[in-house]
Amino acid sequence: MMPPNTLLVRFGIVVMAAALGVHGAAAAGAAPLPPLSAVPGSPRLPGKFVWADLVTDDVAAARKFYVGLFGWSFRNAGNYLIATNDERPLCGMFQRPRPADDPQAKPRWIGYLSVANVKRAERAVVEGGGKVLAPRKTLPRRGEQAVFADPEGAVFGVIKSSSGDPPEFFAAPGDWVWIQLLSRDGHKAADFYRRIGGYTIVTNARTNGLSDYVLSVRGYARATVRTIPETNAQVQPNWLLFVRVKQVQESVALARQLGGAVLLEPKPEVLGGRVAVIADPTGAAIGLLEWNDDLLKGKP
Repeated sequence: MMPPNTLLVRFGIVVMAAALGVHGAAAAGAAPLPPLSAVPGSPRLPGKFVWADLVTDDVAAARKFYVGLFGWSFRNAGNYLIATNDERPLCGMFQRPRPADDPQAKPRWIGYLSVANVKRAERAVVEGGGKVLAPRKTLPRRGEQAVFADPEGAVFGVIKSSSGDPPEFFAAPGDWVWIQLLSRDGHKAADFYRRIGGYTIVTNARTNGLSDYVLSVRGYARATVRTIPETNAQVQPNWLLFVRVKQVQESVALARQLGGAVLLEPKPEVLGGRVAVIADPTGAAIGLLEWNDDLLKGKP
């Protein structure tokens, strides 16, 4: 696991350790799912993002892309695909047609955070102006979950695992490494999630433009929040998940070859050119981060 707040506030980065189980929250008809943690009785880590789902209208295209880009492997669980990195389950994928009443709606990645009480989280979402997209439900051997939208429309899920949460560990290439909320009002958004995840809000005083706030729990940064510049009207509020890669420039080039699009090119002024944002062939946005010892040592 990465160090706690001081280093993460410096760069606005949070590790998103991969779950040791699977999540098929929205995948109706999925096969029985194993628990989130492979070690019964593991402690719960409220506020930690522990799983991700890709909702897409072309699972086959998405699967081919992520196999080629990250080397992920896949297995079927009913109509739900489970992606693994070096045999560690990372995320799920399921197919859903684009809504007829919103032809501009694109496939998206959804991150799930650990909570102590799903019902209480649901109440906090509604009281804070958010919406319930998938009401809380209990999955055998898995736990309770729900999917919400915050007041700006950013989609996220929550889980109360029946077996505890996966342990902390340092993200390897191909693992989730960073998750960031893009918001029109970063301060208001941070406060909304504080009431759901029990976060302490830490203001990032550095002028690096990477994040405005860090959401931490018990000394560990769990997410960052960035206010979308007024000049970027085309960027919609959303949660952006990042995968660690060995070489960001090579990964960007490979993403293009595989049919993806580059939404944000690596820039020297942003973590020394080690970060980029791409879209897979179905349109789902995902970030790339080249993480190495220089960043741990605080070098640009």
